[in-house]
Amino acid sequence: MFSPRELQTRLQRSAGGTALLPADAALCIAFSGGLDSTVLLHSFARLGCYRVRAVHIDHGLHSDSALWREHCEREARALQVEFSSLRVAVTGIDELGLEAAARDARYNAFANELRPGEYLLVGHHADDQLETLLLALMRGAGVLGLSGMQVYEPFAAGALVRPLWDFTRAELEAWARAEGLRWLSDPSNDNLALDRNFVRHRIVAALRERWPAAAQTALRSTQHLQEAWRTLDQLAALDADGIIVEECVDVARLGALNPERRRNLLRYWIRRRGARPPSTRKLAAIEHDMLAASADRVPCVAWDGWEIRRHRGWLYCEQHLPPLDAEQVIDWPSDAPLNLPASLGTLRIAPAESGRLDAAKLPAKLTVRFRAGGETLQPAGHAFHHKLKKLLQAADILPWWRERLPLIYAGKQLVAVGDLWIAAEFVTEPGEPGMTVAWDERPTIVARDRPRT
Repeated sequence: MFSPRELQTRLQRSAGGTALLPADAALCIAFSGGLDSTVLLHSFARLGCYRVRAVHIDHGLHSDSALWREHCEREARALQVEFSSLRVAVTGIDELGLEAAARDARYNAFANELRPGEYLLVGHHADDQLETLLLALMRGAGVLGLSGMQVYEPFAAGALVRPLWDFTRAELEAWARAEGLRWLSDPSNDNLALDRNFVRHRIVAALRERWPAAAQTALRSTQHLQEAWRTLDQLAALDADGIIVEECVDVARLGALNPERRRNLLRYWIRRRGARPPSTRKLAAIEHDMLAASADRVPCVAWDGWEIRRHRGWLYCEQHLPPLDAEQVIDWPSDAPLNLPASLGTLRIAPAESGRLDAAKLPAKLTVRFRAGGETLQPAGHAFHHKLKKLLQAADILPWWRERLPLIYAGKQLVAVGDLWIAAEFVTEPGEPGMTVAWDERPTIVARDRPRT
């Protein structure tokens, strides 16, 4: 049966004798005011050996959300626990669905809120794990998806922990009622149009009639699947040696793996880049397009805000490039930094020992544009003008970045291309101090050399 002391005992046992939460750990409890988070908050506040605070997320999706926030604040204050509330905007509902969009908004807020070294505690329990397993089955998930929620995982500046994961909801409710606790009931939990609610009320309820211990049994299965996933991850780490180099994948060596290990390595690499693994169909498209396309092509496969491209025998996995207005002209007072659009970083004019840009030749206001085609430049140290297209090719600039490089102009004259080249007519005289164009937070724009055969 559940009790705060039993909770602490299991946390110590679950980490092989070492407490999952160190003594005097700083805990941030995700406090919705529902049964699970209420039990979580009261338990850790009563244990007294941790530094506890509560953070409430207001999704703004219900007319009573302000009342829920007030309830949560009263509960936290009564326990003498630090409390804060964050209002989030839930976007992407059409693409992700309401549940997933709200979850993303919630976890993004927690990621920004979590303090260094702090543990985010969430109230997921064994019944939640059973529901997650059943939903994953209906999605046709692989080993990782079927393994469900982890009891511990790195998160933002700290870690995310699910202390209640091997207790059932019935156990938590029995303790809460015995202690006279008060909690909120979200009416949306009864909406059977939402997948998790349908599974909870229709599927899990029926399973329990036949198998009362269904949640605990499913928990054992997910633990076996987590062990299998860790083994696959270890295999991928071994296969990655010599294939993944500085976060790029050697296409030829990838293709030499058998299909099962190749797909396993792709999933491993994609997760390591911070993306969600793609669906089976999308992964098959990645496999086919990246291995089968002719050498002169630069194929691209996109999913969930990420893109994989191939260039010169390497695969690159990057976040989707935001749209860019090719006709945009941006004014730039040269005495101040310029934040570029589309997450391209920041430009500034700065003194530098190796700089050759003559500030005296610059107007007070520059402009920044992007390639329209036909641009020419005589870079400092070159005897002739060159087409910018040829310069970019010779410098091994990745094809998908060539249209996104900031071109710096003084009137109609091209002064510089990012921090790559300065036009000869704007350089200093020999021996004179110079400036440089600094491009802070510059993306990785230069291609890797071809893999060694």
